[in-house]
Amino acid sequence: MKQKNNIKYFSDRSFINSIPHEIVEALRSHGLVAPDMFKIYFCGVISYDDNIAVFLPRNHGINEGKEAESGYYLLQALHKYFQTKESGLNDQENGDHFIGGRAFSLIVNLFNDYQLNGLYARRVKEHTINSGKVNWPRTIARNTPYPSNGKPIYLDLITSRSRYITNCETAKIHAQVIRELLSHYGFLLLGKQNIIDEELERLEKPLGEKKQQIKYLERELRLSYSERDIFLIKGLIQYIKDKKGQTSSDILIGVRKFHSVWEAMLDECLVGKYVVNHKLPIPYYQTNNNEFVAVSKKGQRTDTVIQKGNEKRFAVIDAKYYDAKSPQTAPGWPDIVKQLFYQQAVSILEGEDAKISNHFVFPGDLAELKSAHIGKRNKKIEAINDCLSQYEPIYCHYQSPMELISAYVKNTKLELLSSEIFLST
Repeated sequence: MKQKNNIKYFSDRSFINSIPHEIVEALRSHGLVAPDMFKIYFCGVISYDDNIAVFLPRNHGINEGKEAESGYYLLQALHKYFQTKESGLNDQENGDHFIGGRAFSLIVNLFNDYQLNGLYARRVKEHTINSGKVNWPRTIARNTPYPSNGKPIYLDLITSRSRYITNCETAKIHAQVIRELLSHYGFLLLGKQNIIDEELERLEKPLGEKKQQIKYLERELRLSYSERDIFLIKGLIQYIKDKKGQTSSDILIGVRKFHSVWEAMLDECLVGKYVVNHKLPIPYYQTNNNEFVAVSKKGQRTDTVIQKGNEKRFAVIDAKYYDAKSPQTAPGWPDIVKQLFYQQAVSILEGEDAKISNHFVFPGDLAELKSAHIGKRNKKIEAINDCLSQYEPIYCHYQSPMELISAYVKNTKLELLSSEIFLST
């Protein structure tokens, strides 16, 4: 089976002039590059000239030649993120929605079903004699019994048994779809290329064009009863309908802005998550009638709060998808003020005996910044004591994006980062 050829790897937020022209044009054709943009804002996979470009998260730190499984884990993480959202289009206005999310979700589900259950097999019921499950009403109605010790004995029992046909037209359609998936998405679904599946290769192509195949599957669906068969046939119909009328096999899967995924992954993978947003203070507006109206939807919402064991130690964490290689590329005043207020809110909830600390978590392997502090303007700051003591510091941490993605996909925890957060205070 023919597969996509070269796979090239790049970073989200790369300068446009550092990306090959043909890839920029492919991004531009999908509306991902505007005339006033200097950087690429895309994390995911796009095809161009029968090749593949993978845009990994910024500061991913992977050395050239060692990216083999990166695209696989990135797409698995995006798929999981899409599946766990109430709707894959919730963040569309902010540009955070998963491009190609529903189509890729269908692809993953069809492929996972194939790995688990194999090709479709039609269940056929056959009438037999003395072989299989006895059909007593039919046997009594059609055969003459012989008396034996006062009881009727039937020498020929009408029976039935089920057998499975694996070369039916539905199986051929199923095989064709899986062949296409492996051809175009093999390295994303399995983390490798050059995939050979003899079971798929032995089945010939199905009859008819896509329209006829859909009609055949719809008829097969009406005759199906098992949950797996119904799920599979509906998926095949949807896949063929999506492909119907398409003249190319372009691939576009990803997100324009990765920060929401970054936040969600850290929130799931840090140890000791402490659910607190529903407890935080909310604004009340006083009307001219001196009524106080709560606006709970506009209340404070932290990214993540974690607790150290059963201790009264809490860390308020803001997952920042910033470059953060220098103070100039780190969060500014609005983000700092927001964290300080979150810390104050959690302190009010937990009491004076609780220790609350503030933290930023950036993507990257090397720690470039240690902490953020507040000081007087035009004063020379040479030590922490020179800063304003009324404002608590915000500690800076760095997490390898690909390590986080791997942990998120594998449902494991970031033990090292979680420990580091409490050790820094």
